[in-house]
Amino acid sequence: MLILDVSNSTKAPPEIYNHLSHIERKLRDLNSNENKLYMNYRLGEELFILSSQPHYSILLAFYAKSLWPASDFPLKCSFHTVDDSYPEYNPDRWDHSSIKVVRESLQTIKKSKVQDFSSPDMPKGIEIALMYATDIFRTVTPLQQEVMQFYLTGMTQKEIARLTKRSVSTISKHVHASRVKQLTEIIDYLITHYELE
Repeated sequence: MLILDVSNSTKAPPEIYNHLSHIERKLRDLNSNENKLYMNYRLGEELFILSSQPHYSILLAFYAKSLWPASDFPLKCSFHTVDDSYPEYNPDRWDHSSIKVVRESLQTIKKSKVQDFSSPDMPKGIEIALMYATDIFRTVTPLQQEVMQFYLTGMTQKEIARLTKRSVSTISKHVHASRVKQLTEIIDYLITHYELE
């Protein structure tokens, strides 16, 4: 389960909602046929996501963060895996007790300047790694973010340069400045920890 929330979104410009809709479309496109995925808006501005794959929600959170523009309205992500089967009936009616726990976990980081990720009973090592990931996501420029998105899909710097009509040396500088290589190390650490391979 994953809940995406934009703190103080009622004060945000209208395009914030366009960003959320864009992320929702991208997450739907990303989904494979083997993995069941449900998304819906709950409590107004909260994007609620259920996945049938255990611990997959942390990777969805990372993907959503890579798409979210750095701004005064950070996207907050609270994720959790529960020992329960994916609801075969209408997922909108799924009311597992863990939903409340995930929302409470989200409340603890809503005003945090250093953490955009939360999870009930998160190990300290994961918490620190996600704190560093938060700093990376919050400090990229729009061009660095674009380069980061392409890099995370496995494109080479040469391919990114051709696609963005920039030189390879320029792309190389932005790859370095975006700290996307450190981000991939964090992703690999999470994949190993949660046994996602």
